[in-house]
Amino acid sequence: MKASIRLCILLAAVGLCSGAAAERYPDRPIHIIVPFPPSGPASVVAEVVGPQLGERLEQKVVIENRAGANGILGSDFVAKAPPDGYTLLLATSAQVIHPGTYASLPFDTETAFAPISLLVTSQYLLVVNPSLPVDSVEELIAYAKSHPGGLTYASGGLGGPTQMAFELFKITAGINAVHAPTEGGAAALMTVVTGKAQITLAPILAAIPMVQDGRLRALAVSGRHPAPAAPQLPTIAETLPGFSAVSWYGVTAPKGTPAAVITRLNVELDRIVHDPQTEKRFAEIGGEAVGGPTSTFASVIREEIPRWKRVAKEAGIQIE
Repeated sequence: MKASIRLCILLAAVGLCSGAAAERYPDRPIHIIVPFPPSGPASVVAEVVGPQLGERLEQKVVIENRAGANGILGSDFVAKAPPDGYTLLLATSAQVIHPGTYASLPFDTETAFAPISLLVTSQYLLVVNPSLPVDSVEELIAYAKSHPGGLTYASGGLGGPTQMAFELFKITAGINAVHAPTEGGAAALMTVVTGKAQITLAPILAAIPMVQDGRLRALAVSGRHPAPAAPQLPTIAETLPGFSAVSWYGVTAPKGTPAAVITRLNVELDRIVHDPQTEKRFAEIGGEAVGGPTSTFASVIREEIPRWKRVAKEAGIQIE
């Protein structure tokens, strides 16, 4: 009985301490871990929101790149960090792809992190080499079906977001195409420009200049609605209802981070992403601000993990 009383007192004390800590949050610098090299899109997003978050919280926010294993090393660092709100992850859509493409991971993607805010999404552009005699998604699908094995598509790397997006396109359209992996999105675009591959789904901002100068032909965008960066283009979903494949960037914390801390960060980040200047900066990199409650982000993670697992399985993609 006495032991039970002592346990209750201890648990109450821990709860009170946690609550007091949350009320004082933050009282020291916050680190946002970007699990990719500097200068990439994840780093750009972190540099847009990090300083503003620091101003709102009146505390220094440090952007720290911990690259390796396609983002897994940095993510693992955050998963194992103290759940106190001082170590956050700049998560990307690659994180929900990994459970399907990797034989094993050092953490459970769905349970190791507490979603905070879905910051921004960015669509892909479906582009082809101008020599390919197609001007629409319908014509591309018809061409692929009448030329079995005659198309090659480029991607930014094995198991990466652009390969997975195109594999989803193949599955949805019922077509076949040979994969030509490259080292990064820029290389994938040049592979199509030079004719070594005929088609790719590429980050919209990187592809638009090559469309404008005639090196590529754009057919459609990959989201559920027209893209602000290319409003004249139709969506793939207009031909293949329900199709959607976008890259996204958000902020998560280690599982167990106090709810009060999560709420505080969510509120501030939502205000930041909907600031007109932030929306403008996101638009400059082909992105669309999202924000919203933590439940919005949690739903995206929960829905996308099984979807990409299915795509990886059907496409036979697995990285050891």
